[in-house]
Amino acid sequence: MGTGLIIIDVIIIAIVILPFALFINGSKKRSRQLRNTLKTEATEHNCKLDKLEIHGNYAIGVDTSQQKLFFHRKTETAVYSKVIDLSTVMSCKTTKETKRVKDKTKHYDVVEKIGLSFYHRDQNNDAYVEFYNNDLMILSDQLEVAQNWQDYLNQLLSSKDHTIGIQNQKHRVIAVNAS
Repeated sequence: MGTGLIIIDVIIIAIVILPFALFINGSKKRSRQLRNTLKTEATEHNCKLDKLEIHGNYAIGVDTSQQKLFFHRKTETAVYSKVIDLSTVMSCKTTKETKRVKDKTKHYDVVEKIGLSFYHRDQNNDAYVEFYNNDLMILSDQLEVAQNWQDYLNQLLSSKDHTIGIQNQKHRVIAVNAS
């Protein structure tokens, strides 16, 4: 009788734990696939990712030396990849689109989309990457992730502009010394 109870207990514990183990394994597998896909795409552009972040169904990474941003999102219906040349970008801004919903007693805003907008020197070439879409996913920490990437990329862009200014000054000095 004791071994029968032990077998039943083991079976019940396995039934309870198995779904969690499968979910965690599937999540790790998706993360690995996103990481590998983004690294492969960076390699195709002769880049190496200095910073890489994976959240749910998307991955974002940047090569600071080549000034390229890589974004990859995979949903049940589509795969979306984008490469942005940061050397032509002036600034980056987090965008949040909301929709006002009216309930019987009150109004509230529903977040429709969250993403990063990239503003280029050539204004016809602006770019956008989407971290969240109300139709496709559940809202979690996408706004915080987008704001962190906005801060990081704007810092990278401002240091790039500072470096370009220093290089231009060096060229002027060399030209003055040569004459």
